[in-house]
Amino acid sequence: MVNTFMSYGKCILDFLLFFWLSMQFFIRRWEKYKIMQYMLLIILAAFIFYINKLHIPQLNTLTAFICALTINFILFKGSIVSRLLCSIAEVLIIVVCEFIPISVYSLIYKRDIAAITNETIRNAGFNLIGTFIFCIIIMLIRHFIILKKKNSDKAITITENIAIIIVPLVSMFIIYYILDVGSTGNAVNAISAWQSIIILMGILVMNFAVIISDNSLRKRYQLQAELDRLSRLEELNRIAINQQDQFINDMKGFAHDYNKQMDGLKSLIQEAGTANHIGDELQKYTDEMHNSIKDSYRFMFISTPALRSILSQTFLRCKTAQIAFNIDIQYADFNFIAFPDIYSIFENPLDNAVTACSDIHSTELNKEINLKIVRKNNIIGIDIRNTRENSILIKNGCIQSTKTDPNGHGMGIKNMKRAIQQYDGFITINYDENIFHVSMTIPISKI
Repeated sequence: MVNTFMSYGKCILDFLLFFWLSMQFFIRRWEKYKIMQYMLLIILAAFIFYINKLHIPQLNTLTAFICALTINFILFKGSIVSRLLCSIAEVLIIVVCEFIPISVYSLIYKRDIAAITNETIRNAGFNLIGTFIFCIIIMLIRHFIILKKKNSDKAITITENIAIIIVPLVSMFIIYYILDVGSTGNAVNAISAWQSIIILMGILVMNFAVIISDNSLRKRYQLQAELDRLSRLEELNRIAINQQDQFINDMKGFAHDYNKQMDGLKSLIQEAGTANHIGDELQKYTDEMHNSIKDSYRFMFISTPALRSILSQTFLRCKTAQIAFNIDIQYADFNFIAFPDIYSIFENPLDNAVTACSDIHSTELNKEINLKIVRKNNIIGIDIRNTRENSILIKNGCIQSTKTDPNGHGMGIKNMKRAIQQYDGFITINYDENIFHVSMTIPISKI
C-alpha cells in the first residue's frame, strides 16, 4: 500500500517537474485556473501509474511522451515545433535519469544491469532517485536560463536560489544509504522496513514542498522586487516633475514679460510698414519666439503633474517628428488615479500613436494625433486617435508590438486595460486602414 502511494507520488512529482521545465520556455494558458492545471497533472500521473504497473519499459516511455505532449499542448502556448521538441527532450532526460541510478547501483555492487533492473523496477523508493536527478537537471537548466536573461537585461528582477539543489542531492544519498543498509546481513537489526518507508515518504513530501514553495517564494520575491523598482521610478519621476514645475513657475514671469516685449516689437514693425525686407524678417522672428513661449507653458493649466509631464514629452516628440498634436482637454483632474496607472492609461497609447505616425511615409496621409478629454456628469471620457499606415499584428486575440525590439509583445495595451478596469472603467480599441482609435471611460464615483 505504501509502496503504491510512493509510486503514485513519484509520477505526480515527475509531471510537476515536466510542467516546471516547460514554464521556462513557454507562456502558460489559463494562468488564473491553477487548480485545473494541477488536476490535469494528477490525472496524467494516475494514467501513467497504472501503465507502469504493467512493467513494460517501452510502453512506459511511450506513455510518458504522450503525457508530455498533453502537458505542453494543453497548458502552454508556443510554436508547435518548439513544444514537440520540448516534449521529446523531457522524455529523453527522464529516461536517462532513470537509467543513471541503476548503472551506479550496478557498479557499486558489481552486478548485472538487467538483474538490477528486474530487482528495482518495483522498488518505488529506489526509482525516486531518477526523479531527484531529473529535478537537479531542471534546476541547473533554469539557473543558466536566468543567468542568460540577467546578462541580456541588467534590470531584470528574476532571482534564483540554486542552494535548493542540496535537497534532491541529499535525498539521493539517503536512499542509497537505506538500500546499502538493507543489503547487509544485519538489515533487520539496523533499520526496519517501516522505518525505511517512513524516511522515503518524508523524502518524497520534502521534495514536493521544496519545489512548490520555491516557485511560490520566487514569484513573491520577483513581484516585490518589481514593486520596489516601480516605487523608485515613481520617486524619480516625482522629483523630475517637481523640478519641471519649479522651472515652469520661473518661466511664467519671464514669459509674461517676453510676451509684452514681443507685442511691443510687433507694433513697432507694423508702424514701420511691411514692405521693408528687414521688417519682414523681424516679424517672422517675433512670431517664432512668441510660438516658442506659448509652447513652453501650453500644458501649465493641467493640475495632474504626471499627465502634464506625459503631454509635454509627447508634444516635444511630435514637434521633432513633425506630427500635429491636437488637444481638446476640458477636464484634467486625475489626481485620484495612482501615479503608475496614469502612465499606463496615457503614456502607452500616446507612445504607440507617436510611433505609428513616425512610420507614415505616404505624402497623402497627414501625421496627426488627436487627444480629447471631457467630463459628462460623473463620467470622464478619453479619446485618442492617430493616423497610421503600419500593419496591425494580432496574435491570440491580442494586438502585438510592431517595434524593432518588441520585448513587450503588446504589454503596453494590456497594462492600459488593467489600469482602466482597476478604476471600474471601460476601454474600446478600433482601427481602420488609416486610423487607430482608443476610447476610454472612467467613472468619477470611484474617487
